[in-house]
Amino acid sequence: MCSLRVSRRLLHALAGGLALLVVLLGGVLLTVGGDALRESELARLRLENTNLSGSLAEVENKLGLLGSAIDRMADRDRQIRLLAGLPLIDPEVQAVGVGGPLRRDPAMEEFLTASPALASRTLASAYDVDRLTRRVELLSGSIEEAMDSVAMHEEVFLSRPSIRPIQAEDSWVSSSFSRNRFHPLLLVNRPHPGIDISALAGTPILATARGRVVSAGNRAGYGKTVEIDHGYGYRTLYAHMGSADVRRGMRVERGDVIGEVGKSGLATAPHLHYEVTLDGRPLDPRQFMLDDRVH
Repeated sequence: MCSLRVSRRLLHALAGGLALLVVLLGGVLLTVGGDALRESELARLRLENTNLSGSLAEVENKLGLLGSAIDRMADRDRQIRLLAGLPLIDPEVQAVGVGGPLRRDPAMEEFLTASPALASRTLASAYDVDRLTRRVELLSGSIEEAMDSVAMHEEVFLSRPSIRPIQAEDSWVSSSFSRNRFHPLLLVNRPHPGIDISALAGTPILATARGRVVSAGNRAGYGKTVEIDHGYGYRTLYAHMGSADVRRGMRVERGDVIGEVGKSGLATAPHLHYEVTLDGRPLDPRQFMLDDRVH
């Protein structure tokens, strides 16, 4: 039988080596664990970034739609102010610019550093929200002012042309107001002080505002024509009619039928030539087409 003798010094040496090994293994395990945690955190952040980018795209799309709706609101505001006799809002005022230095925000600065593209899109959307909010506030106040003016001057409003003289769905504006247009029959350039609305022969023609018929008959080049004096300097003229249902001196209201579409006078096809004048000065009739429906 053989006995193995181990000295105390050797035992201490083995114990020290084992302790060092445990420490080294622990360090390795902590390092591996830390890397795993970091990878997990990075994966979570990437997912949040993707979700945030998708949500931001939806916001950008809705801001675009809202901007288009506000543009239409601005067009309607311009028409209402014109009919109410109010000056139009200055284009620079309508722009309602948003500017100034960016407020220092540590969180935003960190966001800009970590994800500059996404942060820039977020800031742009924030500016868009601010700008659109200001535009809505401006237009709301403008429309309210115009409506108050209309309420105070109802008689004047009723005397201003404000609807389409032809409201058939298959009608369309075939020639616009122009200071110098090529005439298709005379083959020369000359002013076109109104608009042409093409429609089927026999389509009803409506008075565009309250007034008194000052003439109804044939005019050279214009064919069968009706002219209405609406008061306050406004007059409308309806030409190339197939028939006139009113006579001189008659009172008409907005939306009353005054005749039918035809092609009398110098006309190549059935249509209505429609003019609006203020104190004898021709204006673009499309500025006065507030609504396609009769009220």
